Amino acid sequence: MTRKLLITIAALAGFCMTSNAELKGDTLIIEQVEKVKIETRDTVQRIVISGAKDDPYFQYVQRISIPDTSAVHRKIKNVKNFNKIKIENNCKNTESKRSISLHMALGLNTMTSAPSDYSFKLFPSLEYNLGVTFDYSPFGRKNEWSIGIGVDWRYYRMSNDKFLAKNDAGVLELYPYNDEQSDRQTHLSAFSLQVPLLYTHYFNNNRKWGVTLGGIVNFNTGAHAERKFTYDGEDYTVETGSIHQRPVTVDLMAAVRTPSSLFLYVKYCPMTFFKNNQGAKMHQLSFGVGF
Repeated sequence: MTRKLLITIAALAGFCMTSNAELKGDTLIIEQVEKVKIETRDTVQRIVISGAKDDPYFQYVQRISIPDTSAVHRKIKNVKNFNKIKIENNCKNTESKRSISLHMALGLNTMTSAPSDYSFKLFPSLEYNLGVTFDYSPFGRKNEWSIGIGVDWRYYRMSNDKFLAKNDAGVLELYPYNDEQSDRQTHLSAFSLQVPLLYTHYFNNNRKWGVTLGGIVNFNTGAHAERKFTYDGEDYTVETGSIHQRPVTVDLMAAVRTPSSLFLYVKYCPMTFFKNNQGAKMHQLSFGVGF
């Protein structure tokens, strides 16, 4: 038994001397290395050292688990013939990626910069949105460009003391309700086909937190004003169409994306809702949550 143990110890000692690898605490020293290969894939890094002093067949392999590949740093100092060094990055996080995403959003609406006699209520002025985007990440998972198509419906609730109707020139204006008219309700509605053009930056490769910026082109295919009231015991609904909304507008959008796949957004349109001289000068503003 003792003889076998001594032979095993001698064999191990011979291997260490042949490979010229010395382990000191947590430090492994290998002299006169011929080749070092470092591969980084997803969250695993593999280091392969081939050849050492007086031992061309020596090989050392180590696998390291890396929770965040953005924490890997490379530094090369005092190296001659630098052009002979080849660094290959096999990390999948830097590969281009294409995907298709479905989005839904619900938010609140209002109009800004409207004349003082136009009073809009933030609730129940609602926005519903449904769309699909084509997402492209050409430089890794942290940066994403998106283009898509969607539909959007916006409902703007107004105060109950006045209603919207056309004047003799066909321009939408405010008029007071009659005192005999009760249960009053006035609102604007707009329907749009949308084409979003967005850029999203994620703060890590896990894509848990991110910021989205961009614009949304709205093709405003439909809009109308509506008033409801009760008069002499009868309920009435009056709808006014062809209100001369701008056929195309652009919303500026910013959003914060969260780990739960929800995003908080705000949109503002620098263009007026109505065409020039066809209604009050006011701008659409909405904010809400989506996923």
